[in-house]
Amino acid sequence: MVGLKPRRAGGHPWLGALLLAACQGGGKPADVPSENSVEQYVPDPAAALEPMEVGRLLTRISLDIRGVRPTIDELRVVRADPASLDATIDAFLDDPRFERRLVEIFAEIYLTRADNFVVGGNQYTAGDRGAFVRAVGEEPLRLVARVVAEDRPYTEVLTADWTMADEHLAYAWGLPYPAGATGWQETRYGDGRPAAGVLATNGLWWRYGSTDSNANRKRANQVSRILLCNDYLVRPIDFDRDVDLLDEDAVNDAINNNPGCVNCHVSLDPLAAYFFGFWAFNGDSAGESAVYHPERERLYDRLLGRAPAYYGEPGSSLADLGAQIARDPRFPACAVEQVYEAMLRRESGVSDMTALTAHREAFLASDLRMKALVKSVLGDPRYRAADRSGAPDALGGVPTKLMTIDQLGSSIEALTGFIWTSEGTPMLANDTEGVRTLGGGADGDTVVRSATQVNPTMLLVQARLAEAAATYAARRAIEDGDTSLFTRMRPDVRRQLNADAAVGMLQDWLLMTQGRLVEPDGEEITALLALWDELYENNDEDATVAWVGVLVALLRDPDLLLY
Repeated sequence: MVGLKPRRAGGHPWLGALLLAACQGGGKPADVPSENSVEQYVPDPAAALEPMEVGRLLTRISLDIRGVRPTIDELRVVRADPASLDATIDAFLDDPRFERRLVEIFAEIYLTRADNFVVGGNQYTAGDRGAFVRAVGEEPLRLVARVVAEDRPYTEVLTADWTMADEHLAYAWGLPYPAGATGWQETRYGDGRPAAGVLATNGLWWRYGSTDSNANRKRANQVSRILLCNDYLVRPIDFDRDVDLLDEDAVNDAINNNPGCVNCHVSLDPLAAYFFGFWAFNGDSAGESAVYHPERERLYDRLLGRAPAYYGEPGSSLADLGAQIARDPRFPACAVEQVYEAMLRRESGVSDMTALTAHREAFLASDLRMKALVKSVLGDPRYRAADRSGAPDALGGVPTKLMTIDQLGSSIEALTGFIWTSEGTPMLANDTEGVRTLGGGADGDTVVRSATQVNPTMLLVQARLAEAAATYAARRAIEDGDTSLFTRMRPDVRRQLNADAAVGMLQDWLLMTQGRLVEPDGEEITALLALWDELYENNDEDATVAWVGVLVALLRDPDLLLY
């Protein structure tokens, strides 16, 4: 089902203990593994899970890492030599498409890839407003993705003195950008903002604004949620219901003196004090919201009444905050939980403690290189477990996973070359003109998690996409001679003219769309040939219509969505 609730705070015991200690101002619990030690645990019972067939595993890894299904050659190589899988994973992690997948994965954590922002976009762009708005939401995600893709220490996400921009952001915000270039490039703001990675991006704070009374507390909570897996909004609170929430003085008194309020605000408010350099008195003003305001950093004195600090450690700038979070053991622990849950497509729990600890140690041993963490999770027996029941195994195995709308779009593009747009607008990437949430995607606002079960609107989106993509692929094969999908014969040739080639191409298609090896006389081949004949006879003996119809049937098959 489509998730409508924000994610909860850390799910595994030792991360929860760290959060509790931080809230109480104490140190790290004695039974929590230290950053540089490897604790001894009983053998992981998930090691007894039956592993899935290597070709299917390769499909899962390829879709998770590159957003596309493996090629026929990649499947054949790994099936002939399963020991080559590790080298194949390394190659996938170095594939340029991994960077795009990282943007998609972290979009469901940062929730910045939205259609609307607190700041309006009309005044910032002279051209494609939709492209500009999409770029705003991707700015912090692109920074994270670039750090990970280039195998830099993950702490650079919090300390980088650069950001990412495409031509739309560069034009709107006056950022240095190569003449004549397009796409995402590293660049730097020139307005004196501190070097604080994602904490210093316009995209993050355009998504999460603040009212005068909120005084950046929302921003502080988002930083805590995203980077520490500690969401203040899901904490149980024993709140005094006698407080008049319409009385500003009463609310301020409660924040400072009511125990139910102080428990959170004692750490939340000093964190909020770091963000006043992004304070805008007029949020719709181009001069206000597009630049950082060093002269406003001390507005916390007047608007918040708390000086910047991180769980009792004083600071003065966003650069201090980035360094403080980077030193916090909850930061790598949270990253481990996020990657683990993203790869398994489920929330972690107590039964995952052993796995999470092992992946955390691998992450720490790599000097916080995210590629090492991802590879560790991909080797987890839970991730590789064969699906026996259609539901998570008692030992934590993963059932068959459902493609996200991003994976569906990129896999169809890889198979057919087709990208679904309407007057230049990507239909799968937004909801203003597109079908993102109808296709099971998340909009970062009302829907914050991709669907994990097939629903009717998702199948409708898949059907329309399949029809358009198959038609496009056939036209490209006829007009341009492209053989990437029509591997053995042109789509305007009757199958009877080369029966062996026709059967071989259907075998290729089943392997490309579902990873299935089927014999020439298999029932799937027989059914597809019968469909071809029926379409041919009912459409004035048009071979192209018949081939397109068969391809549509495969591309709209629910099995295409499952991996």
